Amino acid sequence: MNGNGVSESIMSLLERHVYGLTIEDVSRLAGISRITASKYLAVLEACGKVSVREIGKAKLHYLPRNYREGRA
Repeated sequence: MNGNGVSESIMSLLERHVYGLTIEDVSRLAGISRITASKYLAVLEACGKVSVREIGKAKLHYLPRNYREGRA
């Protein structure tokens, strides 16, 4: 899977899980290593394509409302 495919796969997962996913969830569901998931999520967050909220020690990654509504 190339870099663009990984990003698309992660975005697709987040689209289906609107309440957010942890890095571990993304890793498991996308079939990639935790390190790879972490790096891609950090890049997507920096680009504004993914939002993060912390709940205790967990960080939940999800699509911002404008992406879910197709405005981006």
